[in-house]
Amino acid sequence: MRMAARNSQVSVAPVPTMQQPEWNIRWGRVARALFPLAVAACLTAIMPPASRVAFDPVMNDAVRRPSHEPIASLIATYAKQYALDPALLQAIIKVESNFNSNAVSSKGAIGLMQLMPLTAAAFHVLDPFDPKDNIRAGAALLRGLLDRFGGDVSLALAAYHLGEARVRQAIGAPALPATQLYVDRVLGHYDRFRAGTSRLPSRVMTRRQDSHPLWSLPQAPE
Repeated sequence: MRMAARNSQVSVAPVPTMQQPEWNIRWGRVARALFPLAVAACLTAIMPPASRVAFDPVMNDAVRRPSHEPIASLIATYAKQYALDPALLQAIIKVESNFNSNAVSSKGAIGLMQLMPLTAAAFHVLDPFDPKDNIRAGAALLRGLLDRFGGDVSLALAAYHLGEARVRQAIGAPALPATQLYVDRVLGHYDRFRAGTSRLPSRVMTRRQDSHPLWSLPQAPE
């Protein structure tokens, strides 16, 4: 009884409340605060069945802390790992975020390669503002799209922007102006970055077709 009375008098320290982000910072702080919850929700949604998730085969090698490596070094590392042209990754990052690792779009896309929460969760990205995690996942996603669209850079870029399912459904129809503009901008920057690249990885496996509108193609391979 004496022990119970003593325990009943123990006060619990109040849990400090999280300081609310200032609204003039816009989306950045809000996204940082809400992203762990979004990741948990996305993982819950996609785990059953597991076959719906295209997990990154090297996700166990990801470092779960902010990276201080230069962006150019990270681009070179993951371009080599995923057999991509580093100039193509540079071009996507230029168009998506203009190399701003804290970029957040009005639709909720985050970081250098503008990962949506569901995509980030599928590739086990815990901090999409971390350039290393963000570029790793974006490069893995792009590699998968290139493989599934037979190495066609234009269609892979369209799928990166619009979503793979919507691009497959739109093949044979007029190209969506916003997506066509996105692809044209990325390819324009790609040409400029590639012109300044002295050496490319030997395992780069992409092909580019410039002579057709995006959707005027036969059905892409499944």
